[in-house]
Amino acid sequence: MEMEKLTSAEKSAYIKAFTAMVLGRTLDKKIVNAQRQGRVGFYTPTMGQEATQVGLSMSLGREDFIYGYYRDVSLLLHRGAPMEAIINQIMGNSKDVEKGRQMPSHFSYKGVNFMSVPSPVGTNLPLAVGSAYAFKLRKEKGVVVATFGDGATSTPDFHVAMNMAAVFHVPVVFVCENNGWAISLPVEKQTETEIYKKADAYGMKGILVDGNNFLEMYKTCTEAVNNVRSGGGPVLIEARSYRMGAHSTSDDPTKYRKDEVKEGDAKDPLIIAEKILKDLNIGDDKLVEKIKAEAQRIVDAKFQECEKIPPPEPITAFQEVYSKNTWMLDEEVGDILD
Repeated sequence: MEMEKLTSAEKSAYIKAFTAMVLGRTLDKKIVNAQRQGRVGFYTPTMGQEATQVGLSMSLGREDFIYGYYRDVSLLLHRGAPMEAIINQIMGNSKDVEKGRQMPSHFSYKGVNFMSVPSPVGTNLPLAVGSAYAFKLRKEKGVVVATFGDGATSTPDFHVAMNMAAVFHVPVVFVCENNGWAISLPVEKQTETEIYKKADAYGMKGILVDGNNFLEMYKTCTEAVNNVRSGGGPVLIEARSYRMGAHSTSDDPTKYRKDEVKEGDAKDPLIIAEKILKDLNIGDDKLVEKIKAEAQRIVDAKFQECEKIPPPEPITAFQEVYSKNTWMLDEEVGDILD
């Protein structure tokens, strides 16, 4: 794409995309460091998958629903979720919209239609299909997106969701963020068939895309989402990236692999994004450094603010569980208040 063919809106969109990727990477490293210091209990790093998530987010409308998984930090940031909502959830403090009830990295933010992340791998996929079926029944134009890792494609929920989506021709986009590893199991030992080709078995379209390139991801997802939105039926996208860090802060990847992609390498999504901006003459070293410095300032400030927020009050454990508390719960609440 040549510079003269870019509109001002496109230039702004690409800079916004890069900014979200940098914010995601900066926040990711901050949380991991905090966990190592005992300030955070647990976290699933997203480093290396920023382009996949941001490129996908760029293709979606505000009315679309997302059933994501526990690494979608950059997607949330690009879509407009406040950074403090992510940090509060990680910390499980009293400002957490989930009231500290979910384990860290299981995000939810109603303001951007990001549904609560379930712990069992792949269980978000049938839920996404159900929501897409509701869109179809109501004749609404919304599209539902389900994101998941390569490991989820070996679960029963993956096959059930794919089959039902195809049979009922619902507006759902399955996006496999294939980072090469299901914890310590490499993808080639998990499946004999390339993931995007699995779509053929269910009668839907399968697409392979470079998940390290946000622009390729954006173009591919936009075409797929628009086709699904117009009634073309469900689609499976396999976005190939690489998980740079550990599966979680409880994992030691040095026990089972040698890193193929490291931060700053040519295959690093952020390095690729920098090159795209420079090649299109909409960014230079000065802009890149400004975005990185501002991201660090914002992350440090937000983290410091959220860390001062106290934990939820014990009584919140009884709130929003039942529409009306049972007499047993009322007695327990009374004991706490006493």
